[in-house]
Amino acid sequence: MIKNKNQVLEPLIIAGIFLVFLDAYEVFSFPISWMGQVFLLSLAITQFKEYKQFFKGRLFFNVVLLLLVPQIYIFINLVFSEENLTYTALRFLNIFSFLILLAFSVNYSTNNKIDKEDILIKMKYFCFIYSIFVIYIFLAQIFDFYEPFRNRSNTDSFEASRQSIFWLSQPHRAMGTFREPSFLITFFCPLILLVVKSLKKTNIIFCVITGIALGLTRSDYIRFFSVIIFLFLMYTIYVEKKINFNFIFLLIPIIFFSTFGILECNLNPNSIDCSNYKEDVEKINGSGKLQVKSNSPASVIELGVERLDVVSFFFGTLDNLKPNGLSSVNKNYQYYQSIKISDEMYLTNRTLPEYLLTRYDTKNFGTGSYSVVGYEVNVQNLIVFYSQAFGVTFIVLLFLIFIDFITKNKLSVDTVYFIIIVLFFTISPIEEVNAYYGLIIGFSYGLLIKGNKYEKI
Repeated sequence: MIKNKNQVLEPLIIAGIFLVFLDAYEVFSFPISWMGQVFLLSLAITQFKEYKQFFKGRLFFNVVLLLLVPQIYIFINLVFSEENLTYTALRFLNIFSFLILLAFSVNYSTNNKIDKEDILIKMKYFCFIYSIFVIYIFLAQIFDFYEPFRNRSNTDSFEASRQSIFWLSQPHRAMGTFREPSFLITFFCPLILLVVKSLKKTNIIFCVITGIALGLTRSDYIRFFSVIIFLFLMYTIYVEKKINFNFIFLLIPIIFFSTFGILECNLNPNSIDCSNYKEDVEKINGSGKLQVKSNSPASVIELGVERLDVVSFFFGTLDNLKPNGLSSVNKNYQYYQSIKISDEMYLTNRTLPEYLLTRYDTKNFGTGSYSVVGYEVNVQNLIVFYSQAFGVTFIVLLFLIFIDFITKNKLSVDTVYFIIIVLFFTISPIEEVNAYYGLIIGFSYGLLIKGNKYEKI
């Protein structure tokens, strides 16, 4: 017999998270991860009366008005194609979903003690099972075991491109059910961090398995945050005078597996992918030894060319930061990136020989990415995206929220940990908020800030 609605709601929340994680797959050309976002939103809307007070305050109304009025002006004065209208509508839907799930999860996680414990236990089991699945897919891609067919196109500019699951000159990277290793980190790691913080006893198996799953992505993103979590661990030791071994057993496999790896054609030279590069594979295995590749320690703090371009673009617009609209951000960034390339194209091809009149979008001629001229490029940063879309108002709003949060909450271990989780989303390569972000940030706030006296699991 079902005692209360939460016994139904909790499994549905986990099911929604799992659907969001199926980023690499689609049904009838509709991404399953989008279905998961819509499912979570629908789930939260059914409980709207439980948290509707979140949207009744005058402050909330004024903030929404302040952000929306410029967008309405832009919408009226710009000519929108059907494609742009759809794009803009989806962007606003993401914001709406984020706010709804944020309010829902804060209310749900602070509702009562039993519900909080139940949802954390279910999240723990989900993280453990999914980590095992991530490790299996990692091995399946190297040794040609079975894995579900990835039928969604890749994340680059070319719509028909196949998802990349093979690295010839680098160790294989785990991506689980996502299209990119960085996406796996962005969505999965905050959930693991929330669960690990809630563990009452040292759980070596859970921390090691989830740590391996994250480490196998070989992402500089996770290595960077491992440093932050390590500093947080030092802070907790200083404040609480005790060691949280769960973080230690999580960090060790993350750092090890994200730093060291073996070339996949070294492990399985007869795989389907390696068989397409026989000469290279023979060179790789010429010594007869396993070749261990390691990431440079400097890569943890290096931003890379793409992120440096985004940072340069952002700082270059600060002197005239005005609302540009959600549909114009990536176009403006594309124009910014294409200036130098266009100049190069002019200087290189100024005589315009006949064969250069045809543009080959999938090829790079000379230096620079010539495809930028023909395709929009994502800014891949949440702060940059929304500050360009909403203008300086967004930056001021973020600053005021942060000041309000700091003044109302003492700098406790839980407060610092919550800031780390929010920071994780803030600098992730996903440039927009969504329902899942709202869910995890809301749960983190409810459990760590509003309900920091909850019983751990």
